Amino acid sequence: MLIFSALKVVISRNIVHSSFYLAVSLLCIAVFFILLRAEYLAAVQVLVYIGAIVVLILFALMLTKIKVGGTTNISSRQNVFAAIVSVVLFIAIGAVLYTSDIAQLETNTTELKIMTMKDFSAILFSKYMFPFEVASVLLLAALIGSVVLAMKEKPAIKKEDRDQGGK
Repeated sequence: MLIFSALKVVISRNIVHSSFYLAVSLLCIAVFFILLRAEYLAAVQVLVYIGAIVVLILFALMLTKIKVGGTTNISSRQNVFAAIVSVVLFIAIGAVLYTSDIAQLETNTTELKIMTMKDFSAILFSKYMFPFEVASVLLLAALIGSVVLAMKEKPAIKKEDRDQGGK
C-alpha cells in the first residue's frame, strides 16, 4: 500500500489527488511506526505530517487559486535522469543493507532504556515546556502570515459604479 500510494504521489497528474496519496503514504509510515512499537513517532507522524503538512499543502493550493480539479501538465525532460538517479539510489541502499551487520545491532539494543509515553510526556511538558510553546507560537505566526500574504485586497467599488450596475 505504501509503495502504491508513493508511486501515485509522483505519477498522478491531479495535484489534489497527489496530496491525498501523500496523506495515505504518511499514514502507512505511521502504521509501520506502530508495528515497531514507536507509538510516539506514529502520533507525531499523524499529527504533524498528515494533520499539518498535507493540510498546509491543500491550503496553499486553495489560496493560490490554481485550477484545483483539473489535470496539470507537469511533465518535463528530466524523466530519464530521474529514473537513472532512482535506480542508482535503490542499488546503493540495497548494497548498504546487504553489507551491514544486523546481528551487531541486536546486541546494542539491549543497553537502551525503554521509555513509556507517560515518562516521555512528563519530560516534554516539564523540562521542554518553553521550547514547545515557542515552536507552537512560531508555527501559528507563520500560518497567520501566510494567510495575510495570500489575501488580496478587493478594489473598492465606487457608489456611481454600483448605481450603474458596475459598468
